[in-house]
Amino acid sequence: MTQQTRTIAESNNFIVLDKYVTEWEAGDRYQSESELERELIQDLRNQGYEFVPDLTSQSAMLANVRVQLQTLNQVVFNEG
Repeated sequence: MTQQTRTIAESNNFIVLDKYVTEWEAGDRYQSESELERELIQDLRNQGYEFVPDLTSQSAMLANVRVQLQTLNQVVFNEG
């Protein structure tokens, strides 16, 4: 693992750096779709997202989006 920094923004008064650790190197084989999905889920978890395994249908996902929007905007949607 290599630690790297790169400049995000710079002015006369400040500099903003992004620090990250390289966790993988390009392999010599292709990933399967399931391996790619697992890696994406792990990357999102590492960024603070929560994995909700029971969101397996479109209606469950839409219900979750509704709850999240209500929470984010501090509102309650009316039915209909």
